[in-house]
Amino acid sequence: MHSRARTATLRLSGIIVLGTLTVLIARAQQPPPPAPPPASSTRPPENNEQGLRPLTPEEIPPNLNFYAMDPLYKPGTPLGWATERIRETLDRGLVAIAGEAGQVYLSWRLLDSDPATVRFNVYGTSSAGEVKLNATPIVATTDFVDPGAAQNRATAWRVSAVVNGRELPASPSERWTGAPLNGYKAIALREDVGSVDRVAVGDLNADGAYDFIVKHPAGSVDPGRQVPSKDSYKIDGYDGKTGAFLWRIDLGWNVNHGIWFSPMIVRDLDGDGRAEVCLRTAPYAATREQALDGGKGFVLQGPEYLSVYAGDTGREIAKVDWIERGRPEDWADHTGNRSSRHMLGIAYLDGKTPSVLVVRGTYGLMKVDAWTLRGGALQRIWRWTNERQPFKYQGQGQHSIKVGDIDGDGFDEILNGSIAIDNDGRTMWGTGMGHGDRFYLSDIDPGRPGLEVWYTIEDPHPQNGVSLWDARTGTLLFGTSEPNRDNQIAGGLASDIDPAHPGMEVWGDKFFFTAQGQVMPGPVPPQNELVWWDGDLLRELHSRGAISKWKGSALGRTEGAVHQVADLFGDWREEIVTFANGELRVYSTRLRATDRRITLMQDPLYRNDVTHRSMGYPHVPLPGYYLGVPVPGAHRPTVRRGNRPQP
Repeated sequence: MHSRARTATLRLSGIIVLGTLTVLIARAQQPPPPAPPPASSTRPPENNEQGLRPLTPEEIPPNLNFYAMDPLYKPGTPLGWATERIRETLDRGLVAIAGEAGQVYLSWRLLDSDPATVRFNVYGTSSAGEVKLNATPIVATTDFVDPGAAQNRATAWRVSAVVNGRELPASPSERWTGAPLNGYKAIALREDVGSVDRVAVGDLNADGAYDFIVKHPAGSVDPGRQVPSKDSYKIDGYDGKTGAFLWRIDLGWNVNHGIWFSPMIVRDLDGDGRAEVCLRTAPYAATREQALDGGKGFVLQGPEYLSVYAGDTGREIAKVDWIERGRPEDWADHTGNRSSRHMLGIAYLDGKTPSVLVVRGTYGLMKVDAWTLRGGALQRIWRWTNERQPFKYQGQGQHSIKVGDIDGDGFDEILNGSIAIDNDGRTMWGTGMGHGDRFYLSDIDPGRPGLEVWYTIEDPHPQNGVSLWDARTGTLLFGTSEPNRDNQIAGGLASDIDPAHPGMEVWGDKFFFTAQGQVMPGPVPPQNELVWWDGDLLRELHSRGAISKWKGSALGRTEGAVHQVADLFGDWREEIVTFANGELRVYSTRLRATDRRITLMQDPLYRNDVTHRSMGYPHVPLPGYYLGVPVPGAHRPTVRRGNRPQP
């Protein structure tokens, strides 16, 4: 019995040894376990400021153990390639408008390249030949009335610059041929265009005149309300001089039919004199059934791109990945609403080279990519993100962006809503006030140095829901002492409309202030559109088709939905672009000017504002200097090319 027991023990030991070897071999064949997540600590890790560090298990953004302002910043990154500033080359923009009793009103541009002493002669051509219409060279304004146009049966007019007493040779761009406009320039759109979503302007063919880029049909799909798209966007180009149709881009059914899915901007990116068209795109689907969502009509999957198209042909010349979508939860919801907030912009980050800004996110996580175009290829300059920043910098987006030189260094900075981003991609300041629908950047108070920002905030606050801030430092200057409810404040405007108070007036919702924060007596002005239309420096109200002075008389009317307000031709005063009865209408004033000013489109901030009107919510443009009734002792901005202060 003892021997049997010993034998059994030996056999059992063999089984144990064999089992141990089997387990060891199996463990050796398994992959190593994943590295444990970073352990919690009371001090930031060494890599906290260098890149996006892995988060610990208890960190759920934006609740982080340790924050970092700009972990993606790379010192010394080149911000552009141009040796001198890339700018539009504009012609005189001569326009002829029919007046009363057979008269014809003529108006043209003053350019920032013109000598300060430049004067002008005006000529009219009829069957009897060409004759000079002015007795002495025109110096006070850049407009003129031909009183005998009907009697002389004039068919063409031209303007010539006079410098140092010598008339310069005429060029075709300084001539108007044909019948004068009857109040507006009409550009007939293609027959299948029944409505218009956005209109951009840019010189597509390098002829010195602005052309029109029309996105249609009007869209209504909002990321927060997942209703199916009823159509797909088409982008059409039209020649601004002749009205001729140039090309069409079809975005297809993988781009949802709403403004937040389809931002569009138009600018010359590579310096060839022809503007490029920038769009958010996706793989083309000709029908709803071919879309990546299987025909549901609301696409939240698949590749996304920044695509750049040649303005003269409509051909795609460059394409790169859009800011990645990630998971909906990364953007703080489960539906894809917050991850589907897209915008585009333009900025001269080095003061010379235009960069395309790609923006994703408004209400929580926010990211911005900056790209330059060179040799037909897009190169990313930097990325800004708030994903490691404290709560004050979360959900600070607005429904547009502002881009201008806010600190006087000659480079563009970016106001991504309530956050200021420096030209090198680093955060400058944030108000912490949250999201709003409208905001404006300009020299709102000329009595103090620098620019100011007028914010109208949609988020609820016990005070300062509408407020004015110093653009360079982010310092609060004044605001309302009253509380505002969530979603109470939607509109807002800023311009000089009342000569009794120095600087611009600012308003939004029920709030109305002077530039110094004095409460203005009501009623609050309409919050639709503004336009420089008559001869003085006060800006006119444009509401429901009526152009009028604040508390004053009517000056004119327009018809159709407004899509741009900008100085597109003629003197420095603005045109109004509408869509009505199958055509674009470009309304222009024929009220006499009282002074002359460089075209507003050569001011960098104003030009950027016009560019950004074709995406996001519409804002009226403002220049980077104070334009209003002169203020005694006002601060004078720094003089530089392309942003010349006005007398």
